[in-house]
Amino acid sequence: MAAFAQATAASGSLLQSWIEGREVVEYAHYPPDDVIDFRRGSQFYYHAHRDGDREHGHLHLFWHATASGRRRYLRPGRPRWKRTAPTHLVAISLDSRGLPVGLFTVNRWVTDGHWFNAPTTMSLIDRFAVNAVEGHAHSCRWLTGFVHLYRPLIEALLIRRDQRLAGRANLAEALGDHALEVLSHSPIDWAADLDALEACVLQWRPARRLL
Repeated sequence: MAAFAQATAASGSLLQSWIEGREVVEYAHYPPDDVIDFRRGSQFYYHAHRDGDREHGHLHLFWHATASGRRRYLRPGRPRWKRTAPTHLVAISLDSRGLPVGLFTVNRWVTDGHWFNAPTTMSLIDRFAVNAVEGHAHSCRWLTGFVHLYRPLIEALLIRRDQRLAGRANLAEALGDHALEVLSHSPIDWAADLDALEACVLQWRPARRLL
């Protein structure tokens, strides 16, 4: 929450920390070159292309992996990756205030990249972290904590994603089927979840002092 407040104080909102006053063009990436942690191999960008009452746009999260799921090392100033190298992990819906309102998974054709089953993708989720990338330190810290907080829900969404695809006779065809875009989705109440987490922490601290 502190990182969210700091990003809001510095930029006006979490969204503006990436948009930076630019006109929001459908499908354009914000920031234009994405936010990339070259050491950790984590990457994200914000964009908007949906019509909805709740969602202004969403973040796409990636982890750079080889086809076997190993870490793919990136070097600043050199070609960063082949188009199919970044592995999509999950997407986060945000409202016009920059508050997260949902999580969802997408089919492979939406972002390309390697495709892994839920257990392997979760191993990448567990390695996802974004260091303080210049100009985006607050949002990097917020996003890293957000992914940790919602790990159980992300895992459930990935399992539902795989279950939906399991009903198709040909996985390769299903991954390229443009009739299948969002494969699993869940709304969230971020503020309520933070309150519940804080209540658990306060409950735990007195119990610890009694030990």
